[in-house]
Amino acid sequence: MKYIVWVWLFATTQLYAQDSTLLTLEQCQQLAREHYPLLRQKQVLDSILKLQVKNTNTAYLPQAELNGQATYQSAVTEFPFKVPGVNIPEFSKDQYRATIDVKQLLYDGGATRQQRELQTIQQQTEQQKVEVELYKVKQQVTQAYFNALLAAEYIQAARLTQQDLQQRIDRLNAGVQNGTVLPSNVDMLKAEQLRASQQEISADASRSANLAVIQLLTGYETTGAIKLSLPTVAGVTSTDTLNRPELQLYQLQSAALNQQARLTATKPLPRISAFVQGGYGRPGLNMLKNDFAAFYLGGIRLNWTLWNWRYNRTEQNILRLQQQNINQQTETFTLNTRVQLAQQQTEIGRLQQTLEKDNDILTLRARVKDASAAQLDNGVITVHDYIIDLNAVMQARVDQSTHQVQLALAHINYQLIKGY
Repeated sequence: MKYIVWVWLFATTQLYAQDSTLLTLEQCQQLAREHYPLLRQKQVLDSILKLQVKNTNTAYLPQAELNGQATYQSAVTEFPFKVPGVNIPEFSKDQYRATIDVKQLLYDGGATRQQRELQTIQQQTEQQKVEVELYKVKQQVTQAYFNALLAAEYIQAARLTQQDLQQRIDRLNAGVQNGTVLPSNVDMLKAEQLRASQQEISADASRSANLAVIQLLTGYETTGAIKLSLPTVAGVTSTDTLNRPELQLYQLQSAALNQQARLTATKPLPRISAFVQGGYGRPGLNMLKNDFAAFYLGGIRLNWTLWNWRYNRTEQNILRLQQQNINQQTETFTLNTRVQLAQQQTEIGRLQQTLEKDNDILTLRARVKDASAAQLDNGVITVHDYIIDLNAVMQARVDQSTHQVQLALAHINYQLIKGY
């Protein structure tokens, strides 16, 4: 029996804990980042970079090639005279050769090193593109979170209105029983109560829809009783620093172009390598023997492109134009972002001034509604007049709650626009 009691207490505690689950905006943003499938692409990009660098580093490892050829030529070398007593062989017109060539790069003008650095920057650029997409997800989950908060405020306002109406209905029912109040007056209040219930149902559907969006973005189960809290926000600062991932992406793209220019600059430089060749064929290195023979040779090879029709200069000009394009994109994005910040600052100021009046409006509307309720109880005004004053109170509540949520969202959006 004691065991059953403890199990019941534990289950009740767990159920209560589940019912009072609090999901903050910061948790949603972090969960959305971790849940987004594109985040796993960063690990793939790291693996790709390791393989690319490994391949690039093989340029300084010995390279071996197997080559073979069989040819037939129309003429061969012949001596124009004959030496008495000397048998000069006739060379075959069909010739064969198979070789194994081993070469070792000694100097490439820094091309391999520049290629490694370019691959690193390109990998960082691809990762930053993932960060840009993750930032969009952060904005999406933030908007859904505040939409759900706003819907919860509408639900609360509708419930308070229904409670006020129920109080009036209970009072008028007593008058109906005494014959001092017409039943139609109670019916009007009940109809208004049903309309408030419809508003609650609509707001609850909106909240459920936004919670479903949050669940899709975060992978967090929101079908239970989830509580959302209005986040505390910092004031607007006058700093001009922007930390948007798009700006960091532009910087990396610019760095990649600069690195590509350095790599292009190494193409006209000479390449020096050592090589060893071993082979078997007819004829061998001794051209006077028309037999199959093994041979080998080794040495140092120099490759230097002296003229390539200004290909490198054209490539540098292309990179320079692409760099200008990136700079223009950066300036355009910065300008648009600062315009958004200015608009958001104006919106924050407007909401702050509006909220200062909301409390006074709600207080005055509540006084008018209370007076109307007393007059309705005494039969001085009609139910229609009372409903008008009651709806004005409900609208004042909704306006105040809406402005509070909108002000918090405006502060959050201001930080998001700046990149924090």
